[in-house]
Amino acid sequence: MKSSLLCNHKYSSILNLNPSILKLNSRRNDLSVSSFADTEKPVGFTNAKDRLQRLVSEFRSLTEPIDRVKRLLDYAARLPPFDESARSPGNRVMGCTTQVWLEAKMDEKGRMRFRADSDSEITKGFISCLISLLDGAEPDEVVAVKAEDLAALNVGLYGKAQSRVNTWHNVLISMQSRTEALAAERNEKCPVEPLPSLVVNVDGISAQVGCCFIGFSVSK
Repeated sequence: MKSSLLCNHKYSSILNLNPSILKLNSRRNDLSVSSFADTEKPVGFTNAKDRLQRLVSEFRSLTEPIDRVKRLLDYAARLPPFDESARSPGNRVMGCTTQVWLEAKMDEKGRMRFRADSDSEITKGFISCLISLLDGAEPDEVVAVKAEDLAALNVGLYGKAQSRVNTWHNVLISMQSRTEALAAERNEKCPVEPLPSLVVNVDGISAQVGCCFIGFSVSK
């Protein structure tokens, strides 16, 4: 749709750009945003730290503000479709100037999977960048990312547009808090089973469950 290919007038005025030149590039980067449908790590998967360095390099190579905005819109177009039923109050990311919804789950291998959407194309670009960093990552990788790590992207952060700082920060914090909750839930479901003690008697050796260490007792 034409409306999805244009930057919201509110954001274009902040950047002092003409909305008519903010059409989405047809070119697509070879990186893609994953979705819940993926069950394996993407081909060429790297850890979150390496992904961040690659993303920073990508945006640093764009010296003009308009090019960085176009790249954000390019990322926005990569977000998979978001189910209407998922646009629920429980999935809302609070504190953003636009509406943002986030779904998080942990797959069977303990990696984090994220889906998100927004009613703003620019915000979609922001959250798509975050998903490109953290989807498929281990929980400790997700919680290790700091908001200031994103400053090097130079897309209106830290003093240039407070609403954008809030978007990056609030979505990241929400991803991390949900990751911690899911990790804690997983740990509760997988408690460490007690090791058996070995009882040695005249009839032989038998295991007795209930001790957290392996010991020997001899009965006559």
